Amino acid sequence: MQEQLNLAPFGYLVMNNKLGILDMNQTMHEWVGVESAPAHMHDLLTIPSRIYFQTYFSPSIKMHGKVNEMYLTLKTKSEQIPVLMNTVERNEQYECVFVQMKVRDEYENELLLAKRNAERILHDTDEAYMKLQGLMKEVEGKQQELLELNTQLKELATTDPLTGLKNRRCLQEKIMENIELSKKEHCSFSLLLIDIDFFKRVNDTYGHPIGDAVLQELAMKLQVETRTQDLVARMGGEEFMIVLPNTNKEHARVIAERIRLNIDHGSWKHARITVSIGVTTYEHDDNLSKLFSKADDALYRSKNGGRNCVSVS
Repeated sequence: MQEQLNLAPFGYLVMNNKLGILDMNQTMHEWVGVESAPAHMHDLLTIPSRIYFQTYFSPSIKMHGKVNEMYLTLKTKSEQIPVLMNTVERNEQYECVFVQMKVRDEYENELLLAKRNAERILHDTDEAYMKLQGLMKEVEGKQQELLELNTQLKELATTDPLTGLKNRRCLQEKIMENIELSKKEHCSFSLLLIDIDFFKRVNDTYGHPIGDAVLQELAMKLQVETRTQDLVARMGGEEFMIVLPNTNKEHARVIAERIRLNIDHGSWKHARITVSIGVTTYEHDDNLSKLFSKADDALYRSKNGGRNCVSVS
């Protein structure tokens, strides 16, 4: 590959007709953070972009021999990169150019691309024009359905499938939002890290289906215990976290103690449990990693303190 193309300020790759990656320029390697090219185009894409790519790429390239301005999101080890991809078919291979773009609303972008594709089809053939008139009427009725499907897709990407709570990804985004807000408005927020005591005993005694049911029941109880502005998320396993905006350390400790008591003395359908809670509050210059570490330390003290208690970092 020529040096100019290899170091050009845009990504460039070549695929075979089965979407296997044959070559990538150095810029593309640096964007996605890999030394050697992945085996398949799907390996470069986030899950929503992979679904979109699978739906529209092949029909477009087969009909027109090219793809213009396909909005995709590349995945890397540390971030996601939104790009516009243009592709042409040459000698049974697909040559692709990627240009980085600003993040845009995914649903709006899909509608814009669908409109452009419809306009191209309209101008390609007279036969397609007649069909398109019917399709456009159908699109008007399908827009709400498409919006709901996209909303569901986004919800799936940020929701824990077992409990229905927000997942770790959504939790991290919420904490980062609160960090930025705290820096801007000089306010504080707190985190509660909650762990079920001796959860392994529940699984060993009653089986994993009952263990899952206990996790679901605890998730519902935590949602009842929180305010509208709070976020309850499942960290993984038997660990949960609650984000408490505009909440200082003492208020967070009171909330945590109330939650612990209500769980300890509440009624349970499947197996009675208790929880240990670690409390931490955002301080100047805390980052995401440090907040998690402080919450872990507080939870560790609760575990070592006999469990079924609250500790504050």
